[in-house]
Amino acid sequence: MNIAQLRDIITTLLGASPNLIGSYTLPDGSTIPAVYVVGRQGVPPEFKVEGMEVAIREFAEPRPSSALSGTVKNNQLWEITLTEYTTGDKNVSLAMDRLMRRFPDLNFRYFPGADISYDRCRVLIPDLILRPLISQ
Repeated sequence: MNIAQLRDIITTLLGASPNLIGSYTLPDGSTIPAVYVVGRQGVPPEFKVEGMEVAIREFAEPRPSSALSGTVKNNQLWEITLTEYTTGDKNVSLAMDRLMRRFPDLNFRYFPGADISYDRCRVLIPDLILRPLISQ
């Protein structure tokens, strides 16, 4: 899977009724869904977020594994961070449930909000890729 495919899957999954994805208000006053692919830079500071933000790391982290009959297993990990900016909403918990049912082999770490922090969850989605072994 590539980043465009993952973004589409996550947006469709979390945007289904009821929509769990918050919104960004841009400097011109328009709004867009709060889904951001984090590359060299994070979310622009001029974007104001409401509700739950979904930040997806642009590149998967490779986790090389053993060679198997002329191929190499690469179990790469996609990282997604869910952050709920509206106090009292349970969107992170609902999103975790949907993600677990779509990606049963994922791992996550939930960080509950407090008076000085927001509810957050770091999600790691494994994506197995088989590549040909290079032998000289």
